[in-house]
Amino acid sequence: MDLVRDLARAARTRVRTTVVENASTIIELDRGRVVDATATAGATGRGTVGFVMYVVVYLARTIWGQIAVAVGTIVLGFAMGTTCARATRSDGAKWMRTAMKKRMGRQATREVTWIEKKRAERGLGGEDEDEITFHEDFKETFSTHAPIWTKDSSYSRAHWLNRVIDGAWPYIDTGVSKTVKESVEPILRELLPTWVTWIGFEKFTLGPRAPTITGIRSHQSHMENSILDIELSWASDCDVVVTIYVFGVRFPVTVRGLQIKMLAQVTFDPLVDVIPCLGALEACLMEMPEILDFRLFIPGGVDLLALPFVHRTVLKIVRQSIGEMLLYPYKLHIPIMPASGIQAASTGMMRIRFLNGKAFYKRRNYSKLSRKRGKKNSRFTQMLKTDSYFIKYWTREQRQLSTPPRSGETPSWEGTADAFVLCDRDTPLYFRLLKEGADRISNYGEIQIMCGEIADRGGGKVVIELPFIEPSFYKEECPLEYLAAADGYSYEEIMDRWAEITAWHAKADAGAVQARTKYFYRCLEEMDRRKGVISKYRHPTLALELEYIDTGAPDELDDGDENYELGVLTVEVKEADNLLRVDSQLPNPMATLRCAKQEYCTQRILKSSHPKWNERYVFYNVVAEIDPLEIEITGFEKSLGRVVIDTTLVRLNGLISDRFKLQDVSKGEVLLELSYTPMAAKKTIARP
Repeated sequence: MDLVRDLARAARTRVRTTVVENASTIIELDRGRVVDATATAGATGRGTVGFVMYVVVYLARTIWGQIAVAVGTIVLGFAMGTTCARATRSDGAKWMRTAMKKRMGRQATREVTWIEKKRAERGLGGEDEDEITFHEDFKETFSTHAPIWTKDSSYSRAHWLNRVIDGAWPYIDTGVSKTVKESVEPILRELLPTWVTWIGFEKFTLGPRAPTITGIRSHQSHMENSILDIELSWASDCDVVVTIYVFGVRFPVTVRGLQIKMLAQVTFDPLVDVIPCLGALEACLMEMPEILDFRLFIPGGVDLLALPFVHRTVLKIVRQSIGEMLLYPYKLHIPIMPASGIQAASTGMMRIRFLNGKAFYKRRNYSKLSRKRGKKNSRFTQMLKTDSYFIKYWTREQRQLSTPPRSGETPSWEGTADAFVLCDRDTPLYFRLLKEGADRISNYGEIQIMCGEIADRGGGKVVIELPFIEPSFYKEECPLEYLAAADGYSYEEIMDRWAEITAWHAKADAGAVQARTKYFYRCLEEMDRRKGVISKYRHPTLALELEYIDTGAPDELDDGDENYELGVLTVEVKEADNLLRVDSQLPNPMATLRCAKQEYCTQRILKSSHPKWNERYVFYNVVAEIDPLEIEITGFEKSLGRVVIDTTLVRLNGLISDRFKLQDVSKGEVLLELSYTPMAAKKTIARP
């Protein structure tokens, strides 16, 4: 701003000088009456150029002075800052060295604190160490009382279920107390000796504290059931008073302070399609309770378990009784529905694999249209070929299963999982063809075949094609008409005609069933002659792979021996690692699985020491105690190792996924996932 003001002041001064000079010249011209125009013009030009030069020189001097001042200031500040920084750094380093020497001297001479002494005695190390070691007693105590989900990731926490149990516990307490009194007291009174007059529960309450579920997990099952493993902890405030009258003398026994931690298995078997959908449940213990303790009082307020040697003896008797009644495989059966919601136990099982369908467009409407007109309607046929179908199948009316929907003239179910249904040799197996979205009104044909016919075709897999025949396809139309009173018929004539029509329909239904069965078996005969292929499809046809599995007693057991349990063993062969080379070449490995007189082979992987199969196989009729699982891997007709697995371990654990080292060879291992499920026709095995 000062610069601008100086420039403006200089410009005004110069202008005033020029104006004065011009005015003086004019006065002189007036006085002398002589004007030299050329001289005046030159003087004016020289005055303008001089003014411009003056402004330029002034600006240059001013700007150069400011630049010189700025540069000098920066250089001076940089020099002073460098000098101060070096001096400060030198003083700081000297002060830091002095302070460290003083601190080290104090640490050398200071006394050890009580906390440091205790940490040194316990071997916890210095102050900077974060690692803490625990004593074995603490580890054992923590392992006993910690929830199972902290040790096994397959278990889930159940906070929501515990909240539900806490809210319903007062009502559960009342209901359980009443049920126990009504069910247990009659049993106790039947076992009374003659010198005991009466026995019963004088008081029975589980206390205000509900049990806590500390972990829960579920198991996959191929049967009509659902299996849960539940870890339960309960520090109960129960108060149970059992009163015994001996020769008229009252003798009460009180049980209090029950503490228990156990791993139980609850099986909902079977699952039915009728509310409440649970036929019954079976409960058992997978192992002896980790914690089991209680207090037993006799008259006089004496705690019987506080006496020497009595506590251990009583607990031993209780544990032995629990093992004989509730330890797996012994189970407590609790019916929920009448007859437990199940029919009589089955003696067999049918494995069903759906392959494909043929001529599904030749269903009822198309067949009738073709028969009546004698020719095919192309538009109608194309419309029927685009529909989507699924199949319902069952051996028990209350347990119907269905396939995934498929569309097209020749739908395929390749790749879908095998289905299993319980059956006997004289049980019919039903299949029904339905249209997706209209399953209540669309019955496009049924298949009915006896399971014994599949069993009589020999053991193993049977591939057949079965035609869907509509129930009304062979039924003739009734020529009789109903009579009405409005047409002048009497009541007796109307009822007689109604009885004639009913009898005619019954006869027509029987004739249709006979004709349908005759055609069905004619198709089977043709299929047998042509080795499983039907030459001409008049009806929708389904290709199936069926296998009947007898779940009776194994040959190794006597007919009168009932102490056995049959199960289903599922084996998933995932991969093998580090297999041996054969003659310095990579092998072509293939795994062979054997169990319970059944044998399966995986596909052969070419030139690989790390084959990946990811194939799943199911063994039936397995008795865990006498049927081990044997897996042998071969390559170039040479054994690359074998594994023998005790099936009892799989039954006790439910599910095992691990790598097993190959035997009889120097290296190699195989990754397996094993699961065991009890079958419906189950018998218990006495534990060793």
